[in-house]
Amino acid sequence: MTGASAAPLTATDVVARVFPEGQAIANSRHRENCSIHVISQGIEPRWIIMGKPTKALPVLMSWAPWKASSRLRWKAVQMAAAVNALPMMPGVQNSSVKVDMSYWRGLLHFSNDWSAVIHVGNPSHTRKAILFLIEGGRRVVCAAKVPLVSGAAGAIVNEAEILDLLRRFECLPRVLFKDRGQGIVAQSWLVGKPVSRGFTQAHVNLLNSLVLDADSVRVSDYIGELATGLAGCDLPFDRSVLARGLDMLDCDLPLRPFVEHRDFASWNLKWIRRGTLGLLDWEWAIPSGLPWQDACRYFYIEDAHFHGSGRVWQSLSSDQLLAQHRRDCDIPDDALPALTMRYLLRELLMEWDGGNPWLASYAYKQIESLLNSLSLVRVRI
Repeated sequence: MTGASAAPLTATDVVARVFPEGQAIANSRHRENCSIHVISQGIEPRWIIMGKPTKALPVLMSWAPWKASSRLRWKAVQMAAAVNALPMMPGVQNSSVKVDMSYWRGLLHFSNDWSAVIHVGNPSHTRKAILFLIEGGRRVVCAAKVPLVSGAAGAIVNEAEILDLLRRFECLPRVLFKDRGQGIVAQSWLVGKPVSRGFTQAHVNLLNSLVLDADSVRVSDYIGELATGLAGCDLPFDRSVLARGLDMLDCDLPLRPFVEHRDFASWNLKWIRRGTLGLLDWEWAIPSGLPWQDACRYFYIEDAHFHGSGRVWQSLSSDQLLAQHRRDCDIPDDALPALTMRYLLRELLMEWDGGNPWLASYAYKQIESLLNSLSLVRVRI
């Protein structure tokens, strides 16, 4: 496997990794001919539709891009797939491959009437492909995650372990199998509808469900971990600003622990039914951590990606639904600055280590903004 800066992926590369060779070497009956239709993003494949495009609709119709221009293009893809005209669309590359199905047939039960959709993730240190196996053009057998770079396998297996721990939750995928050797995990398909932007009572209910009945935690417990991480990185940011941020973590208020999802964002949510959200993509999650981190993630990441005002701290501290969340989960207002700063420092480190300097720089600017906002409050007092 290669890193995020390696040569561009091809559709052949992705298919070979998603369908690892198994018994087919000795038994050719497991090798099956399949047409593929590739939708690229830049010079790399983004979507690979395998088989008859109409049979891919259960997956294609569940996807909803965020940008208006992307939504229009995706609507055209959906319409073309519905009438089997996808191969004629401009920019779609068509070919055929022989795939070895022995790996998947040895682990999952599905008929010979199968098709598949492969979604290729963006370049990162945890880049993966997601294989959606579809039976009969109706039933999605699984959503299986396959590592495309060396750092992805650990994240994929971590997600499976978190999901196993969270079996009490109703609206999560279930682990169907995990292959630690190859870093491949298959999950059940979470049926639901895409979620629009915005923060609702359903989001609060989901955040509240992540609280744990366990011993209290303190923000100050995390100072050493972050200090070590910051000291070990060659960061292009003002160290005195980061030191002031670390000083803010000296907060010993007892807090209820939470499961930290760490990528609580609209694109990882689905409407399972009216008023109930399901949560996907638990690769970065930890089973026990601090409160308020996923609320921060939701508001900061939307501000970053959708070019918001940058006044996220003001939104976090004044939003009435978040005030309800704090009351419901006993999060004291006095802990908010420390909890928010902990999120921003951890986010800066994670994005820098993951090769995303743009989001690391965004986190640094928000650290500066938070420090300035709190300084102004003290001056007024």
